[in-house]
Amino acid sequence: MLCAALASLPGCAPQARLTLKQPQLPGWQQEMRLASDQVYWAPGKDSDHVLAEFPLPGATTGRPCYLLYLRLPTDQDRPAVGAGDNGFVRGFFIQTRGEFAGKAEVKTGEVHVRGRSRHRAATRKVRFDLRCEDGCLLIGELTATRNDWLIQRFETQRRPADVEELIHPPPEP
Repeated sequence: MLCAALASLPGCAPQARLTLKQPQLPGWQQEMRLASDQVYWAPGKDSDHVLAEFPLPGATTGRPCYLLYLRLPTDQDRPAVGAGDNGFVRGFFIQTRGEFAGKAEVKTGEVHVRGRSRHRAATRKVRFDLRCEDGCLLIGELTATRNDWLIQRFETQRRPADVEELIHPPPEP
């Protein structure tokens, strides 16, 4: 509780802040502010994998209701966002429950990454302004701590089909 009151002090602010704009939805869901302390990254072969798990608006921990998963090209401060092979930011945003539950792939936007160390205690700082295929906007910043086990579990046990579809999208008809 004290951290909530002193959120402006270093170490007390949430590790991720996200403004979710969904102009296609009614009422209060058109713009939501989300925050989270559950933000992780792990190195991959050609990219760093980042996962931010957001609880309901107003909370910073708890059961994830929104997931942001990104693959960021290694060693690029301002990588391009798009649907290329290596060298492009790729990702998706998922609402896990509710009337508007579903997944939207990140299509365009801007990303700025800080942090190149691959040390076990290294962090990744990411600022982003992304647009998803369904028209929603994701604007925010995060500081991810390294957690190889959790990212691997997300990719292979919790959301393997979503990650596979991101890596190998089905052919367009």
